Amino acid sequence: MSRSKIQIILVLASVSLVALLSAQLVWLTKAYSVEEKAFNHRVQVALTTVSDQLLATVGGSTSAQKPIKQIASNYYLAELNAPIDPAQAERLLQQELGRRNLQEAYEFGLYNSLDDTLMFGKYVPATQRKLATTPPAVVRHEEGQAPKLYNMAVVFPNKTSVILGEMEFWWYSTGALLLVVLFFAYTMFQILREKRLAELKTDFINNLTHELQTPITNIGLASEVLRKRPETLSPDRLSRYHDLIYSENERLRAQVERVLQMATMESRELVLKKETVDVHALLKETSQNLAPRLQQRAGQLRLNLQATQPLVHADSLHVANALYSLLDNAEKYSPQVPDIEITTQDVAQGILISVRDSGIGIKQEFQKFLFDKFYRVPTGNVHNVKGFGLGLSYVKAIMDAHHGHVTVESAEQQGTCFNLVLPN
Repeated sequence: MSRSKIQIILVLASVSLVALLSAQLVWLTKAYSVEEKAFNHRVQVALTTVSDQLLATVGGSTSAQKPIKQIASNYYLAELNAPIDPAQAERLLQQELGRRNLQEAYEFGLYNSLDDTLMFGKYVPATQRKLATTPPAVVRHEEGQAPKLYNMAVVFPNKTSVILGEMEFWWYSTGALLLVVLFFAYTMFQILREKRLAELKTDFINNLTHELQTPITNIGLASEVLRKRPETLSPDRLSRYHDLIYSENERLRAQVERVLQMATMESRELVLKKETVDVHALLKETSQNLAPRLQQRAGQLRLNLQATQPLVHADSLHVANALYSLLDNAEKYSPQVPDIEITTQDVAQGILISVRDSGIGIKQEFQKFLFDKFYRVPTGNVHNVKGFGLGLSYVKAIMDAHHGHVTVESAEQQGTCFNLVLPN
C-alpha cells in the first residue's frame, strides 16, 4: 500500500473518530442534563409536599402560592415564613426524600425569614435514614420573644457525583468508544511502523545488491586477467591482483557475516560465550585492524585508557565486532582527515567506553532512529558512504545482550561520540 493511500485512510478514519467522539460528548451532556432535571424535579416535589404538610400544621397557606426556589445547582429553598418545628420538618423531609428514592447525603437548615440567620442546621449522611437515631433538634430563640418565622433550605453537596453515578450506561458506552479509538491509534501506529520498516528493508536490499556486486565484479575482473595473461604480468602486478582478490573476498565475507549475525540475533539464537575480557587489550587490537585505512588517509586514532578496572565478563568476539563497527563508522563519516579518540573510564555500572570522531555529525532529529535496523541517516541523492544500516543496530543488540547500554552525543558538522557501558 502506498504512503498516499495510508495517509488518506488515516485522515478519513481520524475524522470519523473525531465525529464519533463529538457525538458521544453531546449525548453525555444531554444525558447529564436529563438526569439533573429529573433530580431537581424529585427534590422540588418532595420539598413542596413537606412544605404543604408543615404549613397545614400551623394553619398557613399552601406552598403552591410560593413555589420552591432553586438558588444554586444543589441548593433548594422553600419560603415558608412560618413557625416550623425542626423535628417535624426533619422527619417529614426524610420520609419524602426516601419515598422518591433520594437516599443521598444532604444538609438541612431553617433560616430566619427576616434576616436569613441560620437558626437550625444539620448534616444527614446517606446511610442515616432511621428517625430513632436522630438527635433532638434545638432551635435558637432569644429569651422572652415569640417563636420566629422560618424558611427551609436543603443542600445536596454530592449532587454532581450522584448524577454521574446514575449515568452508568453512558460511561460504559464512552469507555467502549475510547477503547476503539485506542485500538485504532495502535493499529495505525503499527501500520506506519511496518510501512517504514518495509521501506528500510527495500533500501537495505538495494544497498546489499550494490555492496555485494562491487567485490564480486572486482574479483571477477582480477581472476579473468590472471587466467588469460598470467605470463605477461610482472611480479608486482601479479601481487596486486592477488591482493585485490584477497581484500575483496574479505570484504565480501565481512558483509555476508554481518547480515548473518543480524539474522541470528533476530531469530533469538544468539549465544554469548562469556569470559573474562580485558577491554583495553581488546581496544588496542581492534584499533590495529583500522590502522591501514587511517594511514592511507593520514588520519590518527588516540587511545586514552583511564579505566582502572578494564576486566569485564563478556563475549570478546561480539564486543570486538561492536567496537569495530563504531570505529568503522568514525572513519567512514569523517570526510576530512579522520581524528578518532577512544576513552575509557570507571563508572558505577562498570566501564564506560567513548568513541569520538570529528566527522559530519548527526542531526538531532535523526538520532532517535540511529539504532533501528536498516536505518541510514538521509543524505539526499548523494550516497558517498556505503552500508546496510546494520552496524549500530548490531552494537545496541550486543550491548543489550550484555545488560549494558549505548548512547550517542552528536551535532551536525561537530562530530559524534558513542558511549558504551559494559558491566564488570
